[in-house]
Amino acid sequence: MKKKLLLLTLVVCWFGLSILLICLTLTQGQPAPFAKSVSLAEAQDGVSYDAWIEFKDKDIRSQKQRKKILKELEKNYHPRALKRRRNKRTFPGLFDERDFPLAAKYLKGVRKTGAELRIPSRWLNGISVLATKQQLLSIQALPYVKQVTDLHLHRPRAQKEQLKPSSEPRTIESPGFYGYSGPQIRQLGLDRLHQAGYTGSGIVIAVLDCGFDLSHIAFRHPQHPLKVVAQKDFVENDGDVIPRPGIDPTNYDHGTLVLGIVAAYCPEKLVGTAFDAGFILCNAEDGEEEYYLEEKWFVAALEFAEARGADIVTSSLVLYYGYSQEQSDGKTSVMTRGLNIAVGNGVISLEGAGNYGHDQDPATSHLLAPADPFHVITVGAVNKDNQITDFSSDGPTTDGRLKPEVLARGEHTWTVSLEDNHGYSRARGTSMATPVMAGAVACLLQVRPDWTVAELRRALFHSGDYYLRHGKPDPLYVHGYGIPDVFAASGLTKKK
Repeated sequence: MKKKLLLLTLVVCWFGLSILLICLTLTQGQPAPFAKSVSLAEAQDGVSYDAWIEFKDKDIRSQKQRKKILKELEKNYHPRALKRRRNKRTFPGLFDERDFPLAAKYLKGVRKTGAELRIPSRWLNGISVLATKQQLLSIQALPYVKQVTDLHLHRPRAQKEQLKPSSEPRTIESPGFYGYSGPQIRQLGLDRLHQAGYTGSGIVIAVLDCGFDLSHIAFRHPQHPLKVVAQKDFVENDGDVIPRPGIDPTNYDHGTLVLGIVAAYCPEKLVGTAFDAGFILCNAEDGEEEYYLEEKWFVAALEFAEARGADIVTSSLVLYYGYSQEQSDGKTSVMTRGLNIAVGNGVISLEGAGNYGHDQDPATSHLLAPADPFHVITVGAVNKDNQITDFSSDGPTTDGRLKPEVLARGEHTWTVSLEDNHGYSRARGTSMATPVMAGAVACLLQVRPDWTVAELRRALFHSGDYYLRHGKPDPLYVHGYGIPDVFAASGLTKKK
């Protein structure tokens, strides 16, 4: 009887542990519950708030002034960004008022209240500030301020003990040049593009995430270090994205995993999908909480990347709270609107579909914002056997558009270890599938640098395995066009 009881206890414990591990895996990278903003009326005296200040206009008083700004923009804009806009922008002209700088007079007026100016956004015509209730009330009274929103109690970032690197030896299961990452690269036909000499060279990829630890050997290979074109931390409001001493390492975990998938270079151990690309790194997400102000940082990061010549933006950031499924309409969430502007400026943009699962009902959706923009490539997840994962979110968007459009490896996706600077680990989620696809798209763009966003999307989608089998995308909005073959999409032919 005792043996049976012991056996039953072990079975129950094993089952409970299994469920716990599954839950931990599925929620990895998800934030704490959404922190609601407070109104000015609800704000407390004597404490500081992060807040968003939106202006009424850009203080443009004449056509002469407008023409002068347009001329200065064209003269001083980054040459790569200017070339992309000339060839691929779908908005009228090269620039519009969204590109105009914030009015210096307005910023000066806000600063005079004693508020600390933090992250500006030209596209949203506003700036985040650190200010007290009294200062925010003074700002709200300024004649050129449209609104003061997204008040969030300012707290210093948590400081926790750093994880110590593990000395556990690692073995390589997949020998050869790619090492662990071979299966996720070959799944997209990307190895054939690499063999043809297209490895992302000359392409600039912006990675928007929640911070990056660049200490892993795969980012510091002696013959092939990571190429960082530009970087900025929009949360800490400083010029680099590496962890500060004492900061909780979970604030950098997700971004590090994502970057490892696309950018790593350690032959026979781990090779990223676009290991020869240049990278713009943006920390646009507070790893500890989720709140509306982060959306403004995200758009500011998009502007930063676009203005510094990014060809591609990849983001695995989604909002788990704050927007309903009915608002997945391609135009509501701030992050969605920012991505629409980036694409309109010719930037190929990728976003994860989310990890809320799917069903067989085409009338229901599990998308998370900002997986719904009109011309962003939204990525779902498959496993090593090309089967859709249980967590990969389905569409459609509220207005009936297909999402996700493509699939990549998001189950047991190999990347760098967070605990060992010479080790490697597996992660899961559509946030892991997205950088796999982003690197493949970068290599495809290297083959066809003149392709517009629409042209690249069309070629990529029509190489999808589901589309090739059925002659159409998935009517249930789960698989999209399927798993692309980027070598086939490129139009290159095999050497005889």
